[in-house]
Amino acid sequence: MSAAVEVDWLRVGSCRHLACMAARGAGLQQVDFPSYCALLRHPTRGWMLYDTGYAQHFIDATTTFPERLYGSLLPVRLPAEECLSAQLAARGIRCEEITTVIVSHYHGDHVAGLCDFPQARFIALRAESEHVLALRGKRWRATVQGRLPSMLPDDFPTRLEHADDCLQRSLPAWMAPFTDAFDLLGDGSLLGVALPGHSHGQLGLCIPDASGGPLLLVADACYSLPACREGRLPPAPTLWFSNSGVRAYRETFAAVGELARREPSLLILPSHCEVAAEALYART
Repeated sequence: MSAAVEVDWLRVGSCRHLACMAARGAGLQQVDFPSYCALLRHPTRGWMLYDTGYAQHFIDATTTFPERLYGSLLPVRLPAEECLSAQLAARGIRCEEITTVIVSHYHGDHVAGLCDFPQARFIALRAESEHVLALRGKRWRATVQGRLPSMLPDDFPTRLEHADDCLQRSLPAWMAPFTDAFDLLGDGSLLGVALPGHSHGQLGLCIPDASGGPLLLVADACYSLPACREGRLPPAPTLWFSNSGVRAYRETFAAVGELARREPSLLILPSHCEVAAEALYART
């Protein structure tokens, strides 16, 4: 029996980009792409996060060249009320109370706030962590890949744990084509699911016993859940930024779409999809 986990899906800033960059046929209008992260309350492990969204650290890190190119291509909006620390404070939670941050991958819009949680340990896939740490000091290469290693805490490697080292367990048959996961806490409550393609080691999160029903957090395995259900991939320029290759991205995208079509009771949450966020809000 897994432990029940409370989940709050928080919008932490947004960036401005063409609608069609998330799904083919979506049009050339400029739209806001929100960046969501999950606030988790585990009954015995306390407060946790899945990603952090944007933070002031991102804005600071993109003021100089070449990192400024990243900030110019994807201009960020972060109102004070959307800052993660402010949203936590509004819930009576201090940043020091966050015990764990599960990192989907290290693109700037997912990890900009890591420095704000001095007591947290970090969990990510090994290949992804090793890749971003190897980019320290390689500013051009990191910028082109959408990564800002300067935002990582100085003691990041000593607080990092690899999901790959956790006990592996089989997922229920109804979650096919996803079959295996990493038991991140050892109690079946948080199951890390490998989602290859978008990065060197993207980590999704299955929460079998979440408030209101099961959840699958898929980060950037797709950008729009409706488009994924319909099989409408992002355009080629977006796919070119898939660090593990276009083929792997296509396979993961297809797997998420198949599961979404077959299991409507499973709420799938991409990190930039307002439609999915609204579905969660309506359920809770």
